[in-house]
Amino acid sequence: MASMYERLGDILRDRLDGEEDPFETWEPHTGKPREAGNAKQRMPPPSRRKKIELVQIPPELSEDFSILALPAGSPLEECKASWKRLLKKYHPDMHNTSTKQQECTQISVRITNSYRRIETWFETGEIIPR
Repeated sequence: MASMYERLGDILRDRLDGEEDPFETWEPHTGKPREAGNAKQRMPPPSRRKKIELVQIPPELSEDFSILALPAGSPLEECKASWKRLLKKYHPDMHNTSTKQQECTQISVRITNSYRRIETWFETGEIIPR
């Protein structure tokens, strides 16, 4: 059985011995093509999300992490990103009816209070009472 390097050498030799230019048929990117207007572009491969390293937290903050829809002990950067995402979703100005605005106001206050408690704990180690 030929080794991988021998096989690679055979492939390159076959390509370079022919009359055709091997670089004309070579496509370096294997991503899916996308069309924008009349231009065709290659999409980059999907990004892989980093694994979140959780830290040990006091039990009083576990509810605050659940309000931000995060696992307990997520890093502060993840908490801030989730806080911003949730505020965009539940901002009172995004809704037309007054009842929905009042409901979203209460939700956004809870989200902000939870983020502030987590942020204070990360920066000072103190837990703000509810």
